[in-house]
Amino acid sequence: MKRLKLFFVALLLSSVTSIFAQTLSISGNVNDELGSPIPGVNISIKGTTNGVITDLDGNYTIKNVAADATLVFSFIGMKTQEVPLVNKNTFEALNIVMAASSIGLDEVVAVGYGTRKRSSITAAISSVGEKDIEKTQNLRVEQALQGRTAGVTVTSSSAQPGAGMSVRIRGAGTNGNSDPLYIVDGLPVGGIDYLNPGDIESIEILKDAASSSIYGARGANGVVLIATKKGKNQAFTVNYDGYRSFQSPERKLSLLNSDQYALYYNEAQLNDGVRPTDFNRRADTDWQDEIYNMNAPMMNHSVSINGGTERAKISTGISYFGQEGLIAPDNSNYNRITARVNAETKSHNDKLRTGTSLYYSNIESKGIDVNNIYGGPLASAYNLDPLTPVRDADGKYGVSEYVAQGITNPVGKMEYLHSKTRTDKFVGNIFLEYSILENLKFKSSYGIDLAYVTWDNYNPIYRLSPSDYNLVDDVQKSMTRYFNYNWENVLTYDLDIQDHSINVVAGSTILEETSHSLWGSGVDITKTPKGVDYAYIDNTLGDKETRNSSGGKGVPNRLLSYFSRVNYDYNEKYFFSATFRADGSSRFGPDNKYGYFPSFSGGWVLTNESFAAPLTNVANFIKLRASWGQNGSNHIGNFVYVSNITDAGSYVIGNPLSGGLSQQGLAPNTIPTPDIRWETSEQADIGLDAHFLNSKFTFTFDFYNKLTKDLLLEVKIPGHYGSNSPIDNAAEVRNRGYEFEFGYNDKAGDFSWGANANISFNENEVTYIGNDEKVLGGATVQTYGLVTRAEEGEPLGYFWGYETDGLFQDQADINNQPVSVNGNGNIVNMLPNAQPGDVRFVDQNGDGILDDNDKINLGNSNPVYFYGLTLLADWKGFDISMFLQGAGGHQIANLSRRLDAGLTNLPSTVLNRWTGENTSNNEPRASIEDPNKNYSRFSDRYVLDGDYLRIKNVQLGYTFNKNTLSKLRIQHLKLYVAAQNLYTFTNYPGVDVEFGSGTINSGVDTGTYPQARTFTVGMNLRF
Repeated sequence: MKRLKLFFVALLLSSVTSIFAQTLSISGNVNDELGSPIPGVNISIKGTTNGVITDLDGNYTIKNVAADATLVFSFIGMKTQEVPLVNKNTFEALNIVMAASSIGLDEVVAVGYGTRKRSSITAAISSVGEKDIEKTQNLRVEQALQGRTAGVTVTSSSAQPGAGMSVRIRGAGTNGNSDPLYIVDGLPVGGIDYLNPGDIESIEILKDAASSSIYGARGANGVVLIATKKGKNQAFTVNYDGYRSFQSPERKLSLLNSDQYALYYNEAQLNDGVRPTDFNRRADTDWQDEIYNMNAPMMNHSVSINGGTERAKISTGISYFGQEGLIAPDNSNYNRITARVNAETKSHNDKLRTGTSLYYSNIESKGIDVNNIYGGPLASAYNLDPLTPVRDADGKYGVSEYVAQGITNPVGKMEYLHSKTRTDKFVGNIFLEYSILENLKFKSSYGIDLAYVTWDNYNPIYRLSPSDYNLVDDVQKSMTRYFNYNWENVLTYDLDIQDHSINVVAGSTILEETSHSLWGSGVDITKTPKGVDYAYIDNTLGDKETRNSSGGKGVPNRLLSYFSRVNYDYNEKYFFSATFRADGSSRFGPDNKYGYFPSFSGGWVLTNESFAAPLTNVANFIKLRASWGQNGSNHIGNFVYVSNITDAGSYVIGNPLSGGLSQQGLAPNTIPTPDIRWETSEQADIGLDAHFLNSKFTFTFDFYNKLTKDLLLEVKIPGHYGSNSPIDNAAEVRNRGYEFEFGYNDKAGDFSWGANANISFNENEVTYIGNDEKVLGGATVQTYGLVTRAEEGEPLGYFWGYETDGLFQDQADINNQPVSVNGNGNIVNMLPNAQPGDVRFVDQNGDGILDDNDKINLGNSNPVYFYGLTLLADWKGFDISMFLQGAGGHQIANLSRRLDAGLTNLPSTVLNRWTGENTSNNEPRASIEDPNKNYSRFSDRYVLDGDYLRIKNVQLGYTFNKNTLSKLRIQHLKLYVAAQNLYTFTNYPGVDVEFGSGTINSGVDTGTYPQARTFTVGMNLRF
């Protein structure tokens, strides 16, 4: 009996144990707050790697789940949920409603060599997400940054298809290359024109020294971290994005028609005492209408595949982008084909992680000579007289009787331009990461940036004017191979002890940049029919005198770097970070080869303090932060610190009259400067991040003070030295400013809306120039001379010229002008050739002589403030967005008129010219000879207000209901219409107000390629 009792007890205990040890099979569905199913949600058993994902209808089933387990539901953009399986059984459905995650605080942000939660960041970092990029149809990635974040200025010196853009982070700090460093998927690249914006997952802009100093030598102008789309732990999806656009000029220059042109110049000749010309009015040609390609097409098609498991993920895609130019569509266009693969795997019990990022692009671009006042088609269209026809009666291109010096028929000029550039670019990066210990990881990555650039040019036989012709056709071709590699090794250590969290990063980088080039040319195609289809060097004359070639290997640029960073977090309340980097560059001499760049930053989350508890009902997050650090720059040529020997011409040895011998001479190319050192940018930043009402409102503020020291510049030397100007550390520039970012989002039922705004203020000042004049020269434009320069105490690249004070209205005005006494004791008027109706120039120093000493600062080419505003709303599948962008506090020099080309056409403002006493005090009298130099003197008459506000993008879309689409096995379908550059509010009369690519040379408009007003129809599809 005792044994029987023991048997029943054991059986009972076994039954109880089996009940508690049983496994469940859990099923259900996952929807969003609107009741739509969410495919691809990751459901995992907490503490394990076991999991499943939801299907297209949001359904899931997960088996072999312990009764006491916890399920974790996660999806990008949604709040992660943990659900304990308490009192659950196999027959009970577990349905989940996922809510959108609150903005910002738990978002993971990329930083140099790692990631951090946004709430713990102590530096100035701004982000542009995938959704921001999707709202606009961008040709280049840089356009996605424009107006999106405070402190980042993006401008274009030309809207020609494929033309580059200028990105400035917190102002221009150097007279050299001010572009930021671009890091794509962890690899530093020489440019980002090869990227398809649709492939971008996120962009982080490291603005202050604390965030960018870990990149040391290359981070002085800021760093832009770009991550392309990665594979996700979800069922494979196929995505298609495509659009078709039509472009037309937003505006034209207002110029004279044929009647106004003839009337003006007849009046000018009378004023000059010359018999008026009987103008041959062969036509009334609007040259802008003749060269513009109205409704120029632009299209984009992109297909991608994304998916995988926890152990293997992949994202791959191909795309095509094509754009015709607004001008000369056959000779101004851009085509880009891209292909990419991002893959990642885990193995060895998840200790080993490997991955690769491969990107290939093929770009073909044709372009015309833009922003060139000396003979480009745009300059001709803006200056050629309207009396000349496009074609004469005999069918030949019309030749002007009144305009010369390279200003020729632009329609004919465009036909004869045949220049094409092809770029094949391969960017690849592979990495291996191994978890040595649970909290210690080692990562090694190797990346290459390989590009082959081929340029072909053909000049046919033509004759457009007595000064613009080509008697023999000629061919040029160049091929350049660029190869850069970057090898990085990084150790990462994480330690958590109660409320203390420490993250340590240490590593090294080896970088090398090399190039090889080959160039050749030939004249007179004789072996085949003439024409661009036969424009090969082999088809030209074969003698040595008509064919030329050259080539060689570029001097390599090498960089060896060591870096480290420590991040400390106490209870998510106090944060501290310290970074140090040492860079050794081949561009500097032995004594200054290495540069050392430290930084420090700290943060304090006030809302995590007990005393701030009363604030949390309104402010759910407030963080103060401060940082200081240094970055460097080595944007100079290779080995410029030494002097090379070069060909210096022929010398005669002996008496040249009695048979002296001519010998080739050699001489130093430049003066050596062995002591040149790193250009250094030192920056301090104070910031505030705040979220209110559960992150419904967000606010960010930054104040920065950025001093760029030891600028690397060419130093002018006396001509008798007989050498080129050497490079030396010769200037300092300060940028000081404020940045504000605002965000708002809300929801009521099916209607949600939001707004994001930012505005930045920047003060730019040159604080030191290391020459006797304390001045650096800038842009020089034809007869106007030097128009921009830098000077101590002034902005970098201010306009330098004469101030004016209206017009002389009568002879009494002229008699009252300043006078001086010459060497003979005679009184001389300051403007001896002035007549009523001429410009009154201001004598700044009161000496009665108008010279360079009277030139002053006429304006600043750098915007003092710039801003952006995005408005968003959606309701039951409909969404609308509007993006506005602008800048102000700066000026533009409008110098598109040629003064040396004869009777060029003129802006319509001359219709308001002075024709008699008190008829005008702004527009001088008509004159061709211009004895008072009303036009040829660069003055404030040319420096115009550059403020603008542009409606950059408006988009209206409709996303179809997921329940309806699921029947077609489609996950997502959106159709949209959009408009870009819809309207610009500005007083600037040029064809485009948004341009400027340089620093000391920026802001000079010599006839830019205008941006287009674009209308688009597009679709996003996922299945």
